[in-house]
Amino acid sequence: MNHALKIFLFAVVMVLAACENEAYESGDGGLSAMRADFVEMRTDGNSNITSIETDDGEELWLTQAISTAWAERPDTVYRALMYYNKVADGEGAPKAEPLAVSQVLVPQITPIGQLVGEMKTDPVALVSAWKSPNGRYVNLELSLKTGAADGGTGSHTIGLVCDGVDENADGTRTIRLRLYHDQGGVPEYYSVGTYVSIAASRLPQQLKPGDEVSVSINTYDGMTTREFGF
Repeated sequence: MNHALKIFLFAVVMVLAACENEAYESGDGGLSAMRADFVEMRTDGNSNITSIETDDGEELWLTQAISTAWAERPDTVYRALMYYNKVADGEGAPKAEPLAVSQVLVPQITPIGQLVGEMKTDPVALVSAWKSPNGRYVNLELSLKTGAADGGTGSHTIGLVCDGVDENADGTRTIRLRLYHDQGGVPEYYSVGTYVSIAASRLPQQLKPGDEVSVSINTYDGMTTREFGF
């Protein structure tokens, strides 16, 4: 691992290995069909996942505590994509019956002046981008080209770099981010999807009403920039 990766403190270095999905046995959903939501899930003192909060702001206890290999810290909030049935408990209160859960990458954001080594912008496919309804995240759905590398040593690396903060004439600010992507010698044989969530809490400055986050991504069709108002 080179010095640039140590500076980044990435949530994930090997993207394909880290985006784990774990499934759970389920019964019949009492309130609705299966749901898939981006959530913040919280572990208890034993590192078991006991509750979630959806991006729509709904807090739900799980019908059963679950655990994953990547959510290993007690009393910690993790970002995830959860599939679940919304069911009613014995008193009619809604709960989440977990079916499967996948890790969502939440990279640290490194100021460009602190980046050690070359800025990597190997292309990706941008499938979609949106701001969470609660304003806590900007979410990216990416498609990466991958395949079996000779010797099995290649790996993708994804992160975020802040190129600066612009002061606008109306007093608002624009925080300019760029996606860091190092193909890492991985062959580009086929595509695999992954999600990245940019946490507003990790931005270099606290957002105020009217501020904007600009995210630039090098795609196979060239550089594209998406802007999100807060």
